[in-house]
Amino acid sequence: MSEWISIEEAAKKYGIEKEYIQLWVDMQVIMSYFKDYRTVVNDQSLRGFLKIREKGISPEYVKVLEQLCISKSEVCSAYAFLLGARDKELEMYREAKSQRDALRGMWIELNERTRDLEIELELGRGSCYKCPLKKLCIRIKRIKQNWSTKMQK
Repeated sequence: MSEWISIEEAAKKYGIEKEYIQLWVDMQVIMSYFKDYRTVVNDQSLRGFLKIREKGISPEYVKVLEQLCISKSEVCSAYAFLLGARDKELEMYREAKSQRDALRGMWIELNERTRDLEIELELGRGSCYKCPLKKLCIRIKRIKQNWSTKMQK
């Protein structure tokens, strides 16, 4: 039965930098899997690959390495596309927030104008219709209404 060892253990055992072993894992030329947050490799598979590699770099090895570079490039392109899409989405959210804030400001302004008109209508129904102190009464009622609204919150 073959033994499974971590990349670090394999690097020490065979005197190879762990980055090379990780590259071979990425190239899928040696058997490996991910266990307990680290990559482990099949010792027998690694030995077999090292024996083939002793003969020199073969055209097949270069082809596999080239294919790895192509796939990594494709991954980078996909990642760049996703980042661009995320940036567009964030921009849309910013614009929507800006529109919401503008509409909220308009809504608050309309509420204040409506409140002023209600006060004016109330004063118009009473004896203050032709009173010279009408504007002062409106201000006093507005302050009173704002104060009572704040107290309710």
